[in-house]
Amino acid sequence: MFHKKNQQTVVWLFLLVTSVCIAVADVDSTPYLRLGTGARSVGMAGAFTAIADGASATVLNPAGLTGVRDLTFTLATQQLSFDRTHSFIGVAKNINSQSTIGFSLTSFGVDGIPEISSSGEDLGNSFSYGSGAYTLSYGHALEQVSLGASARIISDKFGLDSDSRSTGLGGLDLGLVGKLYSNTFSYGLAFRNLGGETTPSLDLGAAFRYGGKNAVTIALDLSNEFSALEEQTTAVKIGVEYVLANMFAVRAGSQRTSDRTSLYGGFGVSVSDFGINYAIKLVDNTDYDVVGDKNTHYISLSYGN
Repeated sequence: MFHKKNQQTVVWLFLLVTSVCIAVADVDSTPYLRLGTGARSVGMAGAFTAIADGASATVLNPAGLTGVRDLTFTLATQQLSFDRTHSFIGVAKNINSQSTIGFSLTSFGVDGIPEISSSGEDLGNSFSYGSGAYTLSYGHALEQVSLGASARIISDKFGLDSDSRSTGLGGLDLGLVGKLYSNTFSYGLAFRNLGGETTPSLDLGAAFRYGGKNAVTIALDLSNEFSALEEQTTAVKIGVEYVLANMFAVRAGSQRTSDRTSLYGGFGVSVSDFGINYAIKLVDNTDYDVVGDKNTHYISLSYGN
């Protein structure tokens, strides 16, 4: 068992490692990892850093894995604009009362990309692009907080050649979750994509939950990506969830940057250990012209808790 002084040492070491890793990566090759890992988190606009749980915590905040009681898995899929597909498969299992491991695969792909010559001529062939992020995670509960870490490998396939595949380090995620006032208030932080080939980011979150079987949760996240993109990469996310009889849930959320506003909503049903959730993301209100953008629908199935 960790003493309080030892816990503080672990947390400070955790923050030091992340600050070093943030300084060495600035390329974003996996934007699809920001698309969500389950309809519950999406319906709350991604304001999930402080309340990440289940298998989706492998991507959102690995410290949230410590809330898994036994075995849990999540399957999620969505159809994006321009015939793009995005899916998530994750599983988590507790080792003992303090430790949990998890594994997930997040995939993104698009088919039917026409082959065009340098002169603009359609060559009559088409190819596909696919990318997969394989994430292995571990969460450990201390006396007052939980810590977690994820390591990720990225595999990309692009081109006409079936062997045209590249693999690289996607980075390391480090997370922390704490609860106060009999679990009424929770807080969290997640450093994501550290030291790899993707853009590192920092998410800070807080959440308030009130009620028993009928409960309302209000969550707030502040997220920043450390990249030099034209679009603003600092976002404020707020999400609300109302649960009725521990069975039915209604959700809504908003994500806001200086040049983009995104609105979300959703609902879910949970019976015994099985759950099905749906979420919708409305077309963004943005300063940029996005041709062909449309509402996006998410569906996820889960088991366990």
